[in-house]
Amino acid sequence: MVEIEQAYFSIPVVTRIYLTLAVLTSGAVTFEFLSPLGLYLNLRLVAQGEIWRLLTSFVYFDTFSVHFFFHMHFLYFYSRRLEEHFYHRRTARFVYMLLFGATLMVGLASVYNIPFLSHSLVMMVLYVWSRRNPDEHLSFYFGLVTLSAPYLAFLLLGLGMLFGSSPVADLIGIAVGHVFWYIEDILPRLLGRPHSKELIPTPGFLQALFPQEVGNEAHE
Repeated sequence: MVEIEQAYFSIPVVTRIYLTLAVLTSGAVTFEFLSPLGLYLNLRLVAQGEIWRLLTSFVYFDTFSVHFFFHMHFLYFYSRRLEEHFYHRRTARFVYMLLFGATLMVGLASVYNIPFLSHSLVMMVLYVWSRRNPDEHLSFYFGLVTLSAPYLAFLLLGLGMLFGSSPVADLIGIAVGHVFWYIEDILPRLLGRPHSKELIPTPGFLQALFPQEVGNEAHE
């Protein structure tokens, strides 16, 4: 029991909270304490006061199933690596990345009528991680298939389509991830400001939530 507790609290705080909310929400739906009808994104209902939908549409993946645990694996692995390696002692910036992406996704969801954006947000995290690890190679099917990290998101997109899933949610995640990566990593170099403050600063309220964090406004 102690080992489980230690393993749980070894997960970086943002990834840990996201995983916990996802498991609790999906568990509540699996055992019929909640209904997906009360969780999906509906901006008309949000405007009427059901503001929790802005959160639950990002934390509900599915009932407990292979599909659910598949997404939990990617959320755990890539969000953890991104938070530990690229946002070490910059938690406010990592939270801002997620909020930036979620805001764009809500706007796009209203156009494309996407009820749940959890898959899109995980795809965004995976895409940003893969872009920041262009030289890493990943093996699949017991090493028979190897590809570079930047192609991972597109592999998952293709596999989803192969099994009959709509590509819209994944494409939204890829598109939003690309926008953030370009603004965060590429545009400053093009403008000759690679070591300056972020082009889009981290909001003060997020920095206030993480007062122990340093370097929120500068790349490591």
